Amino acid sequence: MHINLRIIKIILKSIQYRNKELLLALIKAELISSSGYLTELAMIVNPKKYHRIQKLFSRVKFDYVGIQIKIIVMILLIFKITKVSISIDDSIVYRSRKKKVPNGHNQFEHAQKANRSSFVFGQKWLAFGLIIRIGGITITLPLFIYLVKPKKNLISTTIVIQKLIKDVIKRKGLSLEVEILTDSWFARGRLILRAKHRYNFSTISMARKDLVICKIPEVPKKKKEGRPKKYGDKIQPKLEDLSQGLTLFIYGKEVNIKYKEVVAKARFLKGEVIKAVWVSFDESQSLRLLIATDTELSAEEIIKRYAQRWDIESMFNELKNRFRFKDIMMHTSQSYYQFLYFKIWCFIIIKLSSIKFKSKIKNYIEDFLPWRVHHKKGVTITAGSTKLALRGVFSTLHMGLFSPKVDKNIDGTFKDNAFIGFSLDGGYALTG
Repeated sequence: MHINLRIIKIILKSIQYRNKELLLALIKAELISSSGYLTELAMIVNPKKYHRIQKLFSRVKFDYVGIQIKIIVMILLIFKITKVSISIDDSIVYRSRKKKVPNGHNQFEHAQKANRSSFVFGQKWLAFGLIIRIGGITITLPLFIYLVKPKKNLISTTIVIQKLIKDVIKRKGLSLEVEILTDSWFARGRLILRAKHRYNFSTISMARKDLVICKIPEVPKKKKEGRPKKYGDKIQPKLEDLSQGLTLFIYGKEVNIKYKEVVAKARFLKGEVIKAVWVSFDESQSLRLLIATDTELSAEEIIKRYAQRWDIESMFNELKNRFRFKDIMMHTSQSYYQFLYFKIWCFIIIKLSSIKFKSKIKNYIEDFLPWRVHHKKGVTITAGSTKLALRGVFSTLHMGLFSPKVDKNIDGTFKDNAFIGFSLDGGYALTG
């Protein structure tokens, strides 16, 4: 059975709702439409069944975190993935209806957008993006999205979710190497130290360039009186000290990089030995500091891996704008999370389909979306273009794929796709 059908089967089996046909119709509608409000989704499925659909997310309670874990673990096992990167970031979903927004509150907008006030009202997402490599293609899937409550400590919440990830790996018996990628806001001592020593996660993070990074002190040949030195001299490189250089294709373009690397101790990590890399991009006059807890990595590898963190920003853009997650309007936290994760599961199906149907999606973009073909980079496949190209495939889903009626007179085992005439490997309708 194809991975996408397996995901849908998990959803249908885990949500205890007797009308499975209606649930599958909702999945199909979400896969082929761009509806943010539940009302819009109900109008696509069947306007007469709006109240049933509304009750599915407001009254029927299901374990959305448990279903998400089942789906992610299945993906890791099927594709035999042994190493993942997890990008951690936060984002604000702007809201106006203050009284009916779960966990909405006034908060500081640290993105400092020119057309926004310094303090805005909205919901804060704490997102964990799972970066995996399948068939030579790197994709970012939403692992967890958490609505941060007012006055809730973001670092403490991040540590709790990291512990959940570690517990799942241990409980499921997964042989998985995990690497955490964060920006400078999450470069806090207790988060990085717990990730390394309690959960055995390596970390690559952008850090504030004014943090104290010191040399590892030399061990004296003769023992001296008093306590031995814990830190050596402070390292304060200037722009002209970045003597090494390389050119990498990161952030969607070729970037000329100058850097200086050193194995040192970080004071904010209580003397933990780290690999520090000061970098400057494209003749910029400013320095940036990257730190990695794995000191065996080269500076080039650290820069490459950290560049993958930017994919979570692209994921935010797709989720909030192209797939209209910003329009989700439910009155309780439970119903909000249930509808949010329902949309996340459909998004994962679309992202995995972009790998399975890569050549067909490229052909679709070249034929019907020629303005999306870059003269240097070529065709960039996004979740939005995948949805357009595979609309005909998604619209042919039906219950026979998940609970087939097998003729007793037919010998041999049942084959899910070929037997009933539906094939994810077949052609697709060029719609959109």
